[in-house]
Amino acid sequence: MADDDLTESTVRQHLRDQPGEVSCARCLAHLLNLDIGATESAVVTLSERQPPFARGQCGCGNSGLMFLSS
Repeated sequence: MADDDLTESTVRQHLRDQPGEVSCARCLAHLLNLDIGATESAVVTLSERQPPFARGQCGCGNSGLMFLSS
């Protein structure tokens, strides 16, 4: 459970640092060197917190998530 919390925190911070940029779980896992399963769970959890997160299409073509800048 602690690893999932850490993964979610890492993903959340990365999305906040890149406002408006959509990233899918696979790209986030690769970029941040995270477990793909935990990253997918974090993206699903964060997508339910709208706003400040919004769904979109990642540059690779997969569905992803972005942080909405205020």
